[in-house]
Amino acid sequence: MSDQTVSLELLARLIREMQADMRSFRTEMAEFRDQMTVQTAILMRLEASQNAMAEQLRAMASQHQRTDRRLLALDERLGVLEGR
Repeated sequence: MSDQTVSLELLARLIREMQADMRSFRTEMAEFRDQMTVQTAILMRLEASQNAMAEQLRAMASQHQRTDRRLLALDERLGVLEGR
């Protein structure tokens, strides 16, 4: 280690630099926090949209099954009428 004199000016400069670094760090942290809020909102919207789509698909499948059963019943009745 070299023999350097630590003066008040040196300490003051180092403290100012450290405070500037801390301000920069706080700004970056605020930006990251805002980005996380936005990304979380986007994910929540996508999840809700995906859940709604799944619900719609289930309803459509149910409709299709009911229509299929009705068509099969009609086909069966038609077969009886035609004497199959």
